[in-house]
Amino acid sequence: MKQNSFSKKRIIHLSVVVFVVVIIILIAVFLMFKYHVEGEKNLPFKLSSINIISTAESKLSQDEEEIWHAGILQKNDIYFVIEKSSTYNKQDAIKSISFENFAITKENENIIAEIYRPTTSISTYNYTEEYKIEDSLKFEGAQNTNIETLQINNQGGLIGFSVTLDNLGKYIFDTNEKVPSDGTLLAKAGIKEEDIKFKISFDLIIETESENKFKANIILDLPIGNITKNGVETMQDTELNNIIFKRF
Repeated sequence: MKQNSFSKKRIIHLSVVVFVVVIIILIAVFLMFKYHVEGEKNLPFKLSSINIISTAESKLSQDEEEIWHAGILQKNDIYFVIEKSSTYNKQDAIKSISFENFAITKENENIIAEIYRPTTSISTYNYTEEYKIEDSLKFEGAQNTNIETLQINNQGGLIGFSVTLDNLGKYIFDTNEKVPSDGTLLAKAGIKEEDIKFKISFDLIIETESENKFKANIILDLPIGNITKNGVETMQDTELNNIIFKRF
């Protein structure tokens, strides 16, 4: 009888241990899944908004027969506002903000898509080889934001880049004609809205002086709105529902 009683106690004890272990595993799995879905909730710095301006500009030229052409550059200026999180109660500073792993998906393979860094200010771009982004773009933390030297205030600021589409064709015009330098030029050249739609994806990485790194993947559909009709389209996204930061 004593042996049977001892055996029963061992079985009960083992069952309790197994039950506790299973509960712990389930909690761990739940927390991992929650983190995967919701991401980091205690960020020292956050992305508070993404602002986009989509339009186009003309590049005037004259051929050997003295016929004027307007080449078309479709451009999308993308701005990111980085702020100190109000819920973060520790001292920290931005070490760097990086944009990496750019990937562009477009329907028309003949169209050339490029990414450029700003020049002297966040709204000034020079679409030349000197300012073209090949693989990544990094802004170092500093006392003040200085776009020309790729620096961001270590407590937050406004940074960004521009994505362009080129090789879209040319619009032939008369010398007396006023050529628009916005998205309506695309319509004049017979380019439809669906012809210029594309996706860009990239990673936004926030690194702090406390050696923490947070990464979020961002996917944008560009250009926004209908620039062939309206010329210029703007968008501000403060909800950022699909952008999740995680430690790495």
